[in-house]
Amino acid sequence: MPEDILEGPGSKLGNSRRQILQTLLHAAEPLAVDQLARGLGISRNATYQHVTALERDGLIERAKISQTRGRPGQTYRLTDAGRGAFPKHYALIATMLIKTLRTRLGAAELEALLIELGRSLADGFAERVEDLDEAGRMEAIAEIMRELGYESEAAERADGEGLEIRAHNCVFHDLARDHREVCSLDIALLSKLAGQRMEHAECMVRGGHCCRFRVARQGT
Repeated sequence: MPEDILEGPGSKLGNSRRQILQTLLHAAEPLAVDQLARGLGISRNATYQHVTALERDGLIERAKISQTRGRPGQTYRLTDAGRGAFPKHYALIATMLIKTLRTRLGAAELEALLIELGRSLADGFAERVEDLDEAGRMEAIAEIMRELGYESEAAERADGEGLEIRAHNCVFHDLARDHREVCSLDIALLSKLAGQRMEHAECMVRGGHCCRFRVARQGT
């Protein structure tokens, strides 16, 4: 679930649904629709519609049945995905960490460390690319990258020599803009998954329309 789901111009939730998530976040116990409706100041039916949508999207889940006065009522609580939807500021910490490591280790050692991290990350997906031909691997790699937050696809190379990976966003964009070594993590990850050396044919940080990764052919 994108980090801008609650805030900003890319927010995918209306005000009422944001308030429901925020109310459940602060609540000591799961809450019923009636309780949420009173807090939002809207009708029970409208609240129920919002709750149903949030449950469908996996942001909240059913909890215990409340046994208060009147008829028993279903209560709801946040899921892990719902808690994860609130803004996170990993970018600031990551920038500070990379800057500190570069100062202490130097650019070459930092790049070597990032390559090691990329390969280690690839190890967790190794089973998904085993026994696949090159085209199958590229399709599987594009899917893995989507799971990691990239808007990625496997597409035909301009030279007609198979498929390449195109990423239309970069999860490290701001970080890579100031620290080019960060791109080596992606290249190491993709190379390990592909079982061949990958090259960065186009990079958004360097002015490209997208990031394109392809198998490096002999002589390149």
